[in-house]
Amino acid sequence: MKPRERFHAAVNHEEPDRVPLDYWTTPQAYENLRDYLDITASETQDWGIMSTWKTSEELLKRLNLDFRRVYMKTAVGFKPQPLPDGSVETEFKCGMTLIGGYYEVTYYPWAEFTEVEQVEEFEWIDPDDPSRMDGVLEWARYLHEETDYAVVGMVGGPWGVFEVVAHYMRGFDKFLIDLLKRPNLAEAMMEKSMKLAIEMNRVLLDEVGEYLDIVQVGDDLGHQDGLLISPRIYRNMVKQRHKKIYSDIHRRAPHVKILYHSCGAVEPMIEDLIEVDVDILNPIQPLAKGMDSAQLKRKYGDRLTFHGGIDLQHAMSAQGTIEDVRAEVDRRVKDLAPDGGYILAPAHNIQPESTPEKILELYDYATKKGMYPID
Repeated sequence: MKPRERFHAAVNHEEPDRVPLDYWTTPQAYENLRDYLDITASETQDWGIMSTWKTSEELLKRLNLDFRRVYMKTAVGFKPQPLPDGSVETEFKCGMTLIGGYYEVTYYPWAEFTEVEQVEEFEWIDPDDPSRMDGVLEWARYLHEETDYAVVGMVGGPWGVFEVVAHYMRGFDKFLIDLLKRPNLAEAMMEKSMKLAIEMNRVLLDEVGEYLDIVQVGDDLGHQDGLLISPRIYRNMVKQRHKKIYSDIHRRAPHVKILYHSCGAVEPMIEDLIEVDVDILNPIQPLAKGMDSAQLKRKYGDRLTFHGGIDLQHAMSAQGTIEDVRAEVDRRVKDLAPDGGYILAPAHNIQPESTPEKILELYDYATKKGMYPID
């Protein structure tokens, strides 16, 4: 089977020739692997979850990956500026500081807002800046017409309704209080975020939607041991906005599948996510509370495709062994792959402590172990 055929069989809950493979990693882990393999080919392809960086086609082929990615770009006219707290301003107006290999938000532009009008009047980015799509159409068309890979499209930058406000614009502490004490202000912030998400997706899909197989979205709702907000708050304040965003994606590009990212222990919200038109759930963190892969498959496997599942907290960590990596692949394939509906990938970004040997073993072993019929 070709990679795109493999993906479509899996997402339609049919058994392909093998489980499709995808790849999320930190730049540091990628560079370690690249250097270990002595790959010197040009790094021409954007990669990453939110902020993109470059990778080479040679490395993607070495891992037997079935997906390639298309990103909107930052507007050409945007120039990052230093902020008083020492962070660097992003196009979304929040400030980011490099801490331990990750850019963390340290400045929140909505932190001092007290009135709905301040939110409504806030000047955000312009989705229609033509430089955002410079070269994107040509790349998407090439991937669709000249390769056999499944093509993932993404607007880039912060995405979502709850998370973009809490994590990037307002700050978690204040926004969680807003949801209970200042609901009108919280609703205005999420409404503005929702409208921007719809407009960004509009630009992407109107330009390249016909060449995409997947649109990647996300909104973190969980942490290691539970939910960030209650199911009641989600259903009363967030869910209808998710529904509007994802229904609009399916309206503009009925053929695409929606891949939704949420870290953590989100099992109590999976039924709701299915109801708002999510097709694929990522990253299935197996050590988070309630995220047992066998139980998830039994409960939701006929209505949802699972993406991820490979533990990074132990098996792929410095404490894990090659045998742990193999056992992890064995477990996730056994639990999630029968009857299709599974894309094997790490349960978030592969960390710098994951050695090149473990990364190669993960993908080489998964290529063999993921062959159908599943043992």
